[in-house]
Amino acid sequence: MAAILNLHNKNEALRYLNACHCFGRSPTNVDTVINAQEVSRIHAVVEWSNNQWLIRDLSNNGTWVNQHKLVKDSPHTLKVGDKIFFASGESHGVVIQDLSPPQNMLLPLGQHGEQVTQAPIILSDGNLLPNEDNPEIALFYVPSKDQWYKEFLIDTDGGAYPVANLDLLYFNHQKWQLKLTPLTENTVLMAKAKLSVEQIKYRFNLSLDEESTELTVTTDDEKFCLANKAHHYLTLSLARHRDEDAKQGIDADNQGWRLPEVLTKELGCDITLFNTHVCRAKQQFREMLDGACDGDELIERKGRKIRFAGVFYRIYKGNELIVNRGQDKVSLTVLHG
Repeated sequence: MAAILNLHNKNEALRYLNACHCFGRSPTNVDTVINAQEVSRIHAVVEWSNNQWLIRDLSNNGTWVNQHKLVKDSPHTLKVGDKIFFASGESHGVVIQDLSPPQNMLLPLGQHGEQVTQAPIILSDGNLLPNEDNPEIALFYVPSKDQWYKEFLIDTDGGAYPVANLDLLYFNHQKWQLKLTPLTENTVLMAKAKLSVEQIKYRFNLSLDEESTELTVTTDDEKFCLANKAHHYLTLSLARHRDEDAKQGIDADNQGWRLPEVLTKELGCDITLFNTHVCRAKQQFREMLDGACDGDELIERKGRKIRFAGVFYRIYKGNELIVNRGQDKVSLTVLHG
């Protein structure tokens, strides 16, 4: 993410630029306010275009880059170290500190909501915060809905709440502000054909001591072999519950629903670890299927209950096929990996 530093107060925190970032006097129309009469309401804009950062002067009194006055409304390519001045070649200046591409991030805030010098957290599409080892919140992006969500991992309800740009989050005893970069005209979305849950088949390979779980996921066109992960055992446990209900003749819409407190007791973990495994499983499905089917469609929530949504799944324990739901009889040979 591009960052600037105020030349007249170098003790200030870095300011991170939006993909289209306006400078000027108007507090309602610009991203960085310069409170001076000689500065235009919308004075200049810095924008990410064709994999580079450009600046355009839109003002009456001019914009300078390194003592060079810009031609009005003509884009100029920026470099790290460039000094930008608004309305004169001497005052209201900033220096370019970073010119990385736009990124989604969390900005740390002080006690009174001011930005502090601590480094921001750069976000991926799935994040456990403040870190993977001691998560408090899950923050993730769902491409099919073009929406960011947060989940509180201590919450037994497992609710996902939508969040938007500039929303505040609190974790690790600190406030953070969400800074999201909107899609630009340079972004090309390659949407995959939508997959239904009926088009996805699962094969769980469980070790005899139940300490290791491998998962193979197959669609009409692709096969994904997922190595042993703790969250695969959670998905397998949910699949077992669905199979139990199917054997009792419960209809498909009502199969497999369980309360988290029942599952945590079964799995011998607390609610935070349980929700963490759920988030990891859903994020892996989301990334693996590249938006063709969302993780929330494969591990479902309804009220306080949760279930595995798969229709076709096999579970092998060692070399023994112990669950064969919705599929024909098959060889008992196990293919690991």
